[in-house]
Amino acid sequence: MLTVAHQLKESVPAPQRRFNVSLEDDATIRVRVYGNGPRLILSHGNGLAIDAYAPFWERLIPRYQVVVFDFRHHGLSSPYQGPRRNWPQFIGDFGRIIGAIDDELGPAPSVGVFHSMSALTALIHASENETNWRALVAFEPPTPPRLDHPESQPFIDMHRDLAEGAARRRESFARIEDLVMSLRRRHSFSRINDQTLYGLAAATLRWNPDRSVFDLACAREFESETFRLRNVGDAWGRVTSVKLPVCIVAGISALDENHCLANVARCVATDGGFQFRDVQDATHFLQLERPQKCAAIVEEFVAKVLVNTWG
Repeated sequence: MLTVAHQLKESVPAPQRRFNVSLEDDATIRVRVYGNGPRLILSHGNGLAIDAYAPFWERLIPRYQVVVFDFRHHGLSSPYQGPRRNWPQFIGDFGRIIGAIDDELGPAPSVGVFHSMSALTALIHASENETNWRALVAFEPPTPPRLDHPESQPFIDMHRDLAEGAARRRESFARIEDLVMSLRRRHSFSRINDQTLYGLAAATLRWNPDRSVFDLACAREFESETFRLRNVGDAWGRVTSVKLPVCIVAGISALDENHCLANVARCVATDGGFQFRDVQDATHFLQLERPQKCAAIVEEFVAKVLVNTWG
């Protein structure tokens, strides 16, 4: 049985409480709980893990109950066991996970704070289900544009390239530092400081005691298939139909960099009537690059939507 590497950077706080959620196929989701106050529930992007975002979410612990979890086959959740229809499975899992959090901690009005894969999942789920959400904060949800949208082909091309790149990823590393060095050579991670990059590498590896190596916590074939965004239907229509207060947040990078996901995020906000905030000099990994600014955006939005909710 593979166990998850716990050699994370020291600043990842120890949770006050942790529990597992069992899914329909016996996969498990590891949930961790920190702090007290209004409830925030957070998760991560494809191929990543929520502990990698600790420089962002630990800033929220003094004022909120912060509940974090890894999606199936990511981070501290159970390993990949074979192919599935990823996106329908994520959406089905999501309701079970949120329900289990309410069962374990007691129901409470909550704000979801999600990035990329988890943001799109949360929005699609909210478009079709009753929940205890008071609002959602969605950092760059990768919402496939309709075919007549000017970003449709750039979006398709980007996600094809991401899927192909993920399928070629190196699967195992002798040391966490080996993955850090690999990430450091990629321009997309150039804005992330050394400590956060180490935390990202550690959170996304899983110790394999049989081989005495670190394997990718999210199997490369699972990450690749997720990037292909199959079986999401009319995601644009579903996301923009959400009736909750929603804040869409995007990173705005240099003029010569790819702005497809930021442009898509802005258009989703416009079509859905959602609030839109941007973070300058940041990319799709904005919570890792600009954690203080991103936490401030969350707190400002939460303060507005939760007025009079807790008295």
